[in-house]
Amino acid sequence: MASNSALLSRSGQYRLLISQGHRLTPSFCPACANASRATHPRVRTKRDASSRRYLTSSANPRAELEDTLLQLQKQSPNLINLSRLQLALQGLRRDPGTEIIRVAILGLSNGSKSGPTARRILRSLLADPLQDEQPWEKELERRDETKPLIVRVGPPQQHVVSLEIEKETGLDEMHISSPQLDGYNLEFLLMEVNVPYGAPGEMSIKSLEDSLLVPTVNIPSAADRISPISTPVHQALLVADGLMGAVNISALPVSETDESITAAVQLEGIRKQLETSFNTVDVSLAEEGVRLFRQGPQNAREFERLWFSSNIPALTKWLKAGSTSAEDETKPAVRKLIASTLQNTLSEVQLLEARKLSKTSILQGDDPAVTELNKGLAEWAQKAHSELQDELDHAFSGRRWRKLGWWKLFWRVDDVAMLTNEMLSQRFLPTAEQELVYLTGRIAQLGGASPEYSQPKRSADAASGSRTLESALRTPTLAATSASPLPKWPGHIAFTRRYLQDETVPALQSLAQKLVVQCLGTSGVATSLAALLYISSFSSTIYEAGAVAALGIVYSLGRVQKKWDAARTFWEGEVREEGRKSVRAAEESVAAALEIDASNGVVEGVDELEKTKELVVKAADALGRMK
Repeated sequence: MASNSALLSRSGQYRLLISQGHRLTPSFCPACANASRATHPRVRTKRDASSRRYLTSSANPRAELEDTLLQLQKQSPNLINLSRLQLALQGLRRDPGTEIIRVAILGLSNGSKSGPTARRILRSLLADPLQDEQPWEKELERRDETKPLIVRVGPPQQHVVSLEIEKETGLDEMHISSPQLDGYNLEFLLMEVNVPYGAPGEMSIKSLEDSLLVPTVNIPSAADRISPISTPVHQALLVADGLMGAVNISALPVSETDESITAAVQLEGIRKQLETSFNTVDVSLAEEGVRLFRQGPQNAREFERLWFSSNIPALTKWLKAGSTSAEDETKPAVRKLIASTLQNTLSEVQLLEARKLSKTSILQGDDPAVTELNKGLAEWAQKAHSELQDELDHAFSGRRWRKLGWWKLFWRVDDVAMLTNEMLSQRFLPTAEQELVYLTGRIAQLGGASPEYSQPKRSADAASGSRTLESALRTPTLAATSASPLPKWPGHIAFTRRYLQDETVPALQSLAQKLVVQCLGTSGVATSLAALLYISSFSSTIYEAGAVAALGIVYSLGRVQKKWDAARTFWEGEVREEGRKSVRAAEESVAAALEIDASNGVVEGVDELEKTKELVVKAADALGRMK
C-alpha cells in the first residue's frame, strides 16, 4: 500500500502526518552530491531513461513535489532550510525505494567520553559476529574521534581491500560491508557536536533539528584554515556517556521529534531499561558478546543474552525503520525529511504573519500611541515653520549676506557660492531635520519596522508650481537630480537643500560673474569712447569727455545694482518658499504613513507569504499522493 501524507490542523498548528513502508536496497553516495557523483558514477541504463520520462510526467506526484520544492526554494529562500531542502531533492531524483539514507552518529561534547562511545556504538552496529575482526574495526578503533568520518555501508567491492580512506572531499571516508545493513543504502557521519543547553522546555524542536540534523563539519581549506560546511542528514543518533550525559540529554526535547532524532546514553552496569526519553545502552556487553561468538558457536546463547542486554538492537531497529519501505515506495526517512522541512517553513510563515498582524493592529489610528505621534507631528510642523522663518531672517540680515552687496560684488564675486552654501548648510532647517529623524524613529519603534515614506520627485516635478531663478532672469533651466539612495524617513528637507545648493547657487554665482564682466565691459567701452572723443576733436574739453565716461560707468553700475538686488531678493524668496514646501511635504509624508489602513498594506509581503503557504500546501498534497 502507498503511504499517505496530509496537511492537518490541530490546535491552530499544521502537522504533516507520514506513514512508513519497507524496502531493501543497495548503497550509493556520501555527504555531498558532487563527491558522490565523482566517486560512484551512475551507469545510465534503459531503466534510468524510462524513469526520467516517468519523472517528467506532470501526473507523477514525485515530479510534482520536486518542482514545487524548487519553486519554494526560489520563492522564499529565507524561510526554508536550504541544506535540508537540497538533501530532499537528491532523494526525490532517485527511484522510489533506492534513496540513500544519511545517519549522523553524534557524540555529545560535554567533557565526557561521548566521542569514543559514539565510535564504539557505530562499530557494534556494523560488526559481523560470524567473521573474525575486520581491518576496518581496527582502523575505526585507532581513529581520533574529534575528526569527522563518513562511513558508507554496502556490499563488498570488486577489489579485495575493504578499507579505503579518501581525502579528496576534505573528509575521511570508510567503505564497510555489513551483512546486516548492506541492503539499506545507509551512510553514517561520525563526529562530535555541541548542542546549546538550557532548562528543560527552553530549547525548541526546530533548534534541536537545526543542530543535529544539519551538523557543521570543519573542512581544512588551506594552511591553518578551516571552512565550516553544513552536512544535512535524514536521521541523527545523539550519544552521551554517564550520569552527566543523561542529565544533559534529558533537557533536550528528543522524544518530541518525529523519530528522526533519538538519543542513547552509555550507562554500564544497568541491566534493566529505565523509563526515560532516551535509550540506555551498555556497549561493553555488545562488544563482549561479539568477542565470545567469534571464539566459537558454542557461545551463541551467551552472545544473544549479552547482545540484547546491551540494548544495541533497539538502535538497529530504529535505523531499519527509516530505511525500509515496500517495493517502489519512498523510504520513510525521506518522507519525514520533506514533511519536517515543509512544517518548519509553514511555521516560519505563520510567525511572520503573526508579527505583521500585530504590527498592523499597533498602527491603527485609534491607538493612543498613534494619537500621540500625530500630536508630535503637528508640534514638529509648527516648530519647523517657526525655525524656517527665524533662521532665514537671521541669515538674510546677517554678516554673510551683507558681504554680497552689489557694490562689494567686484572683489567678492568668487565668494558668492561659498557664502550662500554656508548659509544653507547652517540655517536651512537643521534642527527640524534632526527632529524629523527622531519622530520617524519613534514610528519605527512602535510598528516594529520603518514604513515606506513618500519621497520628493526627481527631475522637473521637484520644482513644479514655482518659478526658478534662471527663468526669472531668462537663463537656461537645469532639472534637479539626485543619485543618493532614499532615506528611511521623508527626505524632502535634504532634497530641497541639495536642490538649492546644486541648482540655484551655481546660477546665482554665474549671474554675479556675468554682471561684473558686463559692468567692466560697459565702463571700459564708455571710457574708451570718451578718450577717443577728446583726442579727435579740438573743440571737446576734458570735462565733456569725462561726462561721457561717467555716464557709461554710472549706467553700468546702476544696471549691476538693479539686477543683482533683484536676483538677491528673488533667491531669498525662493529659499523661503522651497523651505515652506519641504516642511509641508514632509508633514504629509509622515501623516500618510500613520494613516495607512491594514487592508492597504501597512506591512508589505503579505502576498508573498500567501504564495509561500500555497506552495507548502501543494507540496504536502503531492507528498501525500506520492508512493
